Amino acid sequence: MYLNHPRYGDKPIVSNTSSTIEAIENAHWRYSSLKYFPNTVILADIKKQNYAIYPRALYVDIEEKCGTCSKAFIFFAQEQQYWFEVLGFWVDSHCTHCFECRKHARYILTLRKRYDILTSLANKTSNEKTQRKELANTLYCLGIIKNINKVKD
Repeated sequence: MYLNHPRYGDKPIVSNTSSTIEAIENAHWRYSSLKYFPNTVILADIKKQNYAIYPRALYVDIEEKCGTCSKAFIFFAQEQQYWFEVLGFWVDSHCTHCFECRKHARYILTLRKRYDILTSLANKTSNEKTQRKELANTLYCLGIIKNINKVKD
């Protein structure tokens, strides 16, 4: 039913922490408007969060729909805890793309950065010219470069 996440799987992760629906929906303003799994509660450490007004008092697994592929996936409570307490994302952020679409976007970004670096070089070696042509072709096949004929040495 849900897309597989390589670290967390494709099913809600039941926790040993119990909470009422009221406590969950009061834990963050967004929870009341989402489909969440109440038996997946993880308590939050608000001292580690970045927030303007309201921290997240706890995390629960949330059903999301990918903005790229439109498939349903779970934004896991453990993943939220990592995003908000380790990586320092703002607590009002939420995951809008599934793991595979995020991974693919990072791949494209890496290709584009390398292509841009090679393009900016004034005196390219033959190896750099070959790499740039290969990257241009890959980016064209991915639909990032629209007209391969405009790509020059």
